[in-house]
Amino acid sequence: MTFDTIIKNGTILDGISAGPRAADIGISGKEIKTIGTLGSTKAKQIITADNKFVCPGFIDIQNHSDSYLTLLEIPSMPSLVSQGVTTIVVGQCGTSLAPLPNIEAIKSVQKWHSLAGANLDWLTFEEYFESLGHYPLGVNVISLVGHSTLRRGLIGDKVRPATPEEIRIMSKLLKDSLSAGAGGMSLGLVYAHEADSTVEEITEIARMVAGQKKLLSIHLRSEGAHIAESVNEAIDLAENTKSSLKISHFKVRGEKNWPKLEAALSSIDRAYQRGVNVFFDVYPYTTSWTVLYTYLPKWAYEGGRNAILDNLRDSASRRKILAYLRDQEEKSLSDIVIATSETNPALVGKTLRQIAANQEVSVEEALLNMVAVTNAQVVVFDHNISQDSLPVLLKHPLSLIASDGAGYDFVYSPSHGLVHPRCFGTFPKFLGLVRDKKVEISWSDAVKKITSRPADKLGVKKRGRLAVGNFADIVVFDPRDVDSRATYVSPYQESDGIDYVLINGQVVFWKRQLTGETAGEVLRI
Repeated sequence: MTFDTIIKNGTILDGISAGPRAADIGISGKEIKTIGTLGSTKAKQIITADNKFVCPGFIDIQNHSDSYLTLLEIPSMPSLVSQGVTTIVVGQCGTSLAPLPNIEAIKSVQKWHSLAGANLDWLTFEEYFESLGHYPLGVNVISLVGHSTLRRGLIGDKVRPATPEEIRIMSKLLKDSLSAGAGGMSLGLVYAHEADSTVEEITEIARMVAGQKKLLSIHLRSEGAHIAESVNEAIDLAENTKSSLKISHFKVRGEKNWPKLEAALSSIDRAYQRGVNVFFDVYPYTTSWTVLYTYLPKWAYEGGRNAILDNLRDSASRRKILAYLRDQEEKSLSDIVIATSETNPALVGKTLRQIAANQEVSVEEALLNMVAVTNAQVVVFDHNISQDSLPVLLKHPLSLIASDGAGYDFVYSPSHGLVHPRCFGTFPKFLGLVRDKKVEISWSDAVKKITSRPADKLGVKKRGRLAVGNFADIVVFDPRDVDSRATYVSPYQESDGIDYVLINGQVVFWKRQLTGETAGEVLRI
């Protein structure tokens, strides 16, 4: 028998077994045909994997390539392919690119990326998947349904609970989307258009997701002072609806809040022990990449962008916002870095401390000025996560590793600004921490966190494991030098140690070089 590709002499980490084993892999078409000793068996191409690990392709279960619109603008997604990602899950934090019951629905993207020039020629999830299938996708794509997208499509910018009729319509749109192959639903409870969702509304739609045995992904209402209450809110929702819950990019932000991590993790552990299907994803960085307006008090951004700008123009409201910000930890605000500002690219790379000094105002005033001058479209870096918390979260038995980033090419663009290095190096960085014993887990367990375990949580068939009959999504990496080179100042850097990547049987990364092949597919769950 002649194969299309043989991977020879590798050390297999199959996403199933407790330890590594030596074996060859024979691939024909999109599938793994055999795993064993292939000797002199012929193939059209042979990958020599001496002293390398061979494992399933990495599944990025928390990805924002759709909300940053790079899924459409840079569908080949080199920054993800080159770090070993073969499948991404988009539609996170309450926002997805479908369904679009009206033009208001897509505006949920605006907090991350301008909609200028966006050309979306679909309304339903079925049409979205059909259209996306014509893009030259660099990786496989799964999408959740964004709650904010559903809600905004019906309610617009109004600040009020959904009516029973609107909840019924949302449920119908959600049901149709799940039937079309969406992988579940996401909530972004911290953001303006979901902050006032009632328990009844969220429970109704979460129950539908659970009934379809699909994923419920939640961006917590607070990752700071109210982290414990926010974790319990998510757990209660999952417990009451029997949902499979993923807490997105779990962390505790702000030094004064770091001691709250232990209690929050204990709540998750206790919930799991009593039968709640809860887990969380985490990225191996201490800097968040977030929307600046979320630093304002909740009342100041209810109703979205227009409400934010109106509150900043109103002198009484502005004074109340400033008083709120002054009660926060000033050092954290001072060190915030402007990462993306499409309206004012000259601000990129500057800290609020620098901007405040230049404007001769307080740091709090500078923050409000930045929100106003950018039309509430500004994304920032905030070095607000405890370094000591990383190994705890990364090795926790309920954690999965995810980028919470997006796919980019390796050329700087002013419209993209300074993207977070996790877009280029999340998975190699995690593996490098495992090699250096900074995260004390085995190679087998590390690989499972980025392959078989996310596949199981998503209900993805024939991916996430190296097994005969499965799709040939495969990564060959060198454990001796795998690591990320991307930094906050210079994020557009290729990782070390990722040697080969195959997606659906095609080699898309060969000897640390992109081949130009785009083998990704839309995956319907």
